[in-house]
Amino acid sequence: MKLFYSNNSPYARKIRILIDEKKVPVTLEKVVLADKNCTIHEYNPLAKVPILVINDISIFDSPVIAEYIDYKSGPLYLIPSDFDKKILVKRWEAIADGLCDASVAIMLEKRRPISQQNTDVFEKQMRKIKLSLQRLNEEIEDKEYYLEDTFSYADIAVGCALGYVKLRYPEIDFKSEYLNLYHLHEELMKRQSFQETAPEPYL
Repeated sequence: MKLFYSNNSPYARKIRILIDEKKVPVTLEKVVLADKNCTIHEYNPLAKVPILVINDISIFDSPVIAEYIDYKSGPLYLIPSDFDKKILVKRWEAIADGLCDASVAIMLEKRRPISQQNTDVFEKQMRKIKLSLQRLNEEIEDKEYYLEDTFSYADIAVGCALGYVKLRYPEIDFKSEYLNLYHLHEELMKRQSFQETAPEPYL
């Protein structure tokens, strides 16, 4: 199996952490999506990462890849087989991915010429970020981990989203505004899988 990823993609980071936590033998191949010679579209017509290639078949996107890896690699499962618990995990992943989507939307808008930037986009997407952080912060209150106080893929997904938001918006003071998420992120960053995949500051 081979996983294509880009360095600071929070979506790919989820999978890299899952692979590390489950000790799955996967070859990692880093790509630069902005490189004009990048041929990632040959594996995914949407030209997005992560992509998992198995016997010449490519699987995308991250929620699908995560289920495949977790199921195929066997116990201990980080995505519960119990349907109700699984939905709770996937729900947290959906919020986490939405956080990342909103952050990326702001980043792309900032790359436009200043005269063409739309302040409505900034306000709309930042509102999504703040409301999502508030909801997650409330739901992790008095817990070490989200689902039954046990480390799961829900924590991986949200931990990666938090890392990305912290990278993009260092002005957000998690310790004073979202203390429960601050503690969750601090706890997750003790794990080797999170340390080795930490996003790198942008130039």
